[in-house]
Amino acid sequence: MKKPWLLTTRGQRAMMNLGWLASVVSIIALIGFTALTDRSLESRQLDPKNIDYCLIENCQPIEKLAGLELIKKPQPASITEGKWFTTVELKFVNRGMLYGSRELRLSVRAKNGNIIEMAKQIVQFPEKGPMVVQFTFTGTAAELRQADIYLGY
Repeated sequence: MKKPWLLTTRGQRAMMNLGWLASVVSIIALIGFTALTDRSLESRQLDPKNIDYCLIENCQPIEKLAGLELIKKPQPASITEGKWFTTVELKFVNRGMLYGSRELRLSVRAKNGNIIEMAKQIVQFPEKGPMVVQFTFTGTAAELRQADIYLGY
């Protein structure tokens, strides 16, 4: 009587090679799926020729950034003065599930519209939930509170 093909050395070798091939194909398919999924959620960096600014007190959810929303309550910006610099902290909610990193800018302007200071920050978007972005300025907290603060995206 002849042995079943899986009990032979040749049959076992063929099954091992088939299993190895299936694993490689599955991993390649997973990498391709992940790359395509991430690419659709990724945001592009800030285009210096196409920057929109909004006064932080009046910022609506940013449709250009798939619904990124600035949390305005109790206040849109938290200003903290340190020994060497002043930090402006903004809180956002990533409603559009943006993924990747993006540059955001903060512009501090006098009431007459002249730019006092500007800062930029590369923001890494979390998958969900709130996120905090900190900008550092050299001016005092009192100067920043008296000026208008604009968010650039």
